[in-house]
Amino acid sequence: MSLAPDLKRHAELDARLRDAMCDDGRITHALAYGSFTQATADRFSDLEYWLYLSPDAEFDVHKWLEKLTPVLHGVVNEFGALNAILPGLLRVELHAVPNTSLGELESWGNEHLFPERMLVKDSDGRLAAALEKLTAKPPPRPEAQATLDRLLNWLAFGLNVLARGERIRAHGLLWWIQGGLLTLAAVDFGHTDYLLNPARLAERRLDADTLRRYAAITGGVNDLEEAYAAAVGWTLELAAGLNLTVNAALAAELQQWAGRSAQP
Repeated sequence: MSLAPDLKRHAELDARLRDAMCDDGRITHALAYGSFTQATADRFSDLEYWLYLSPDAEFDVHKWLEKLTPVLHGVVNEFGALNAILPGLLRVELHAVPNTSLGELESWGNEHLFPERMLVKDSDGRLAAALEKLTAKPPPRPEAQATLDRLLNWLAFGLNVLARGERIRAHGLLWWIQGGLLTLAAVDFGHTDYLLNPARLAERRLDADTLRRYAAITGGVNDLEEAYAAAVGWTLELAAGLNLTVNAALAAELQQWAGRSAQP
């Protein structure tokens, strides 16, 4: 795998971590994932790993990492993984779970999987078999109608919250709306990759007009009326362009709400 010149530090740390995983008898299986395994990393990218442990192993993942590299800050994130910040703001994400969890790999998405780069340690062949099974799954298909249906729900939610006067809450709800619109915009362009994270490389995959449309739905707390009006308009436009179904009465009500919100 060829690496950018500014990834030397990443590569050296990755090699050190992989060696430590292989040498630690408590770790029966280990894999890397993320952009570094996809050859899309740059100097701002994270390093990410899953460590599968013997069920009875005592293992402090924070202390394990601190023996290998200085750690400025470590926290268990909302998904149960250690997120560590190293000097230079390099982030390392480590999931440490019993090896009885290997079966959960079947539920992973299989976008941009490279088992030969991902597999770090496999004591009994189960990890290689799981990765092979995962890569054999059909690639994710753009479920545009389902995305639109969820987006319409978030729009109605956000417009009601905004009308109530909860501007900060309405601003937070824009995150869900932005994700749905990015996904539909990518599908409209014919992109079927990175649908699990539509913001990934969006600046490279989408054209200037689409990025301008996206910027219009990212306003601050004082610009929410314009942002929601733009989101409603773009949603209905993408729905029509992709030949998706929107209840006509709902579309009319959303337009009415958006028009009312946009009034000074």
